[in-house]
Amino acid sequence: MRAIVVGASGFVGRALLASLGPARGVGTCHRNPLPGGVAFDATAERFRDLLARLPGPFSHAIFLHGIIDVERCAADPVGTARVNVDGLGRMIDDALGAGLVPVFSSSDYVFDGARGGYRETDPPDPCTEYGRQKLAVEQYLAAVTEPWLVVRLSRVVGTMRGTHSVLGPWIDALRAGGKMRLAVDQRFSPADVRDVAGGWTRLLETGATGLFHLAGPLAYSRMALLQLLRHHLRRVDLSIATELEPCCLHDLPFRERRPLDTSLLIDKLQTHLAWPFRRMEDVCAEAVARAP
Repeated sequence: MRAIVVGASGFVGRALLASLGPARGVGTCHRNPLPGGVAFDATAERFRDLLARLPGPFSHAIFLHGIIDVERCAADPVGTARVNVDGLGRMIDDALGAGLVPVFSSSDYVFDGARGGYRETDPPDPCTEYGRQKLAVEQYLAAVTEPWLVVRLSRVVGTMRGTHSVLGPWIDALRAGGKMRLAVDQRFSPADVRDVAGGWTRLLETGATGLFHLAGPLAYSRMALLQLLRHHLRRVDLSIATELEPCCLHDLPFRERRPLDTSLLIDKLQTHLAWPFRRMEDVCAEAVARAP
């Protein structure tokens, strides 16, 4: 197994490359520098041309590239779909044409969030443009006869500073004092980025194909996760007195009504891998310990 990771300079991409190791993973980057990364502009170049200039062979093409800002997708559905749907479709075609297994990073936003606890067999019904674009790529892959893999993620968190994780900014906000307003009715299945990367690597190693949910085993509301982080921060800093103001997700001024409960069930993944996910209690405690 050897994979090329398109869009590897992001939060999940860097962790996945680290899990794969240099012998089994090659990553591309564009605007964000990546040590050892291969320059590739997915909006202007063909994936097949990238493959032609890299030493092979590769078994998998992992596509993390895309516009992940939910508000941006809502504001510009046509422009973002050119990247997230049309562009991904061309890269998938190039990967299949080269005999690679395409691997797509999807999202819990393919569900409308009406009930939570979703399995892979539950019919998707996205209520945001971002979710509709993710589902469009899932459906594109489902129509091909060659092997493919779709990994649906929920909230991914990490303990390192300067990453695309809510924990670091939350620690800063808690220390700043004042008031923090968070939704109590938004629920998801957070997982540490190291578990996401490690579980993903094991899926590749075992030759898994089809659709898998890769998320934490327990669901949290946004407020509950923040309260857990504040608890650990107060254990080392008694001066933390930030007031937490509960609200409803739909009270917040988003362009679209966001899904409320997108928590995912991972029975299929655990039957396949039995992955030992880190507890959010331990992740929050580590994030506090790492904070300057």
